[in-house]
Amino acid sequence: MKPTRLIHLLAGLLLAACSGSTPEPTVFIPIIGTPSGTGNATGIPATELPPAEWAGLGLSGRLQYTLGKLGVVSLDLATGARRTLFTPPADAWLTSASTSPDGARLALAYAPPPPAGEAQLGYTGLYELPGDCAQRANGCTPADLTSLVVRTDPHEAYFSPVWSLDGQFLYFAHFTPSQGDSNTPFKYTLERLALPDGPREVLVENAIWPALSPDGRQIVFVWFDPEDYSNDLHIANADGTDERVLVDPTLFEAVDAPFFSADGQSVIFSAVGNGAGAAPTPTAPPAAAWLDRLLGVGTAWAAPELHNVPSDWWRVPVAGGAPERLTQIFDTGLYGDSAPDGSFLAFISASGVYVMKPDGADVTRLARESGGSTVEWLAP
Repeated sequence: MKPTRLIHLLAGLLLAACSGSTPEPTVFIPIIGTPSGTGNATGIPATELPPAEWAGLGLSGRLQYTLGKLGVVSLDLATGARRTLFTPPADAWLTSASTSPDGARLALAYAPPPPAGEAQLGYTGLYELPGDCAQRANGCTPADLTSLVVRTDPHEAYFSPVWSLDGQFLYFAHFTPSQGDSNTPFKYTLERLALPDGPREVLVENAIWPALSPDGRQIVFVWFDPEDYSNDLHIANADGTDERVLVDPTLFEAVDAPFFSADGQSVIFSAVGNGAGAAPTPTAPPAAAWLDRLLGVGTAWAAPELHNVPSDWWRVPVAGGAPERLTQIFDTGLYGDSAPDGSFLAFISASGVYVMKPDGADVTRLARESGGSTVEWLAP
């Protein structure tokens, strides 16, 4: 089988979701990673500039990113001003945020505080905040949250919300645990919710991590094999039809975090490996990655040195073809987005918040904040 960064988390979820059992508090623990010291622990050949010098890059708009327990943060790219838009209460958990195209709503993958004496396991639901959190003096509070999708099973999770171009649909991934004695296995589905009160529909089975094209017509996502947990990059129409493989499954040990270029002609994605074929299956289990990052949690028994795998950014034409390597940063926890005008790409990782040219040149660190899981580049 192809080694991936999925197996630890899937094993953890199996422990948590097996029929008739109650998860142990140590199965999942929140992760907030902060690199020690001030050096570049990942070896990224990056320049770090103070906010006063960002004008030389010609950046505009703002980056909005999630930092787990620290909440949702907005970074003004013109001034360097940083604001916290929402801070979860103690024992709550937040893994992703997505702003609607009109800026009026903010969808979150969020887990409220558990009852007293119970552990936070990180099974997130979908919630909404008003889009004016950035304009409020103290940001938004938990009282501003509205539930979008109600969890009916304590061990199911919804994550990776993404808005359609017209704001009429919310795309997301859904984890469903195994069901009692029915021999129904756990599963992951890519779904779509019609707003405000419309139906939900399953678009793709065994799929996570959706990202929509700039014209809203296509969706790229990570498909995984439920038999061996190998994962591949797929693309389809926005309604899930005409699904096809985008990247040769034999080229990488794992792929994740896909997003479209601003012109919609390419998909940028994070990958483990050099594009020459997956390495032989290691004797030790490979590290957790996609659900670890999406849910913001990890298995307590995962060895620290195996907790994540160095990755890099790659690009592949939407029409298909050979992937092109953009970076050699060997960082972990990558998640990115394109500037609306296509002039830069932004990404968050275990070592900070960065921008770079679309071809991977001029990687520049803007902030050392880490432990984040999503980032989006919003227009001014």
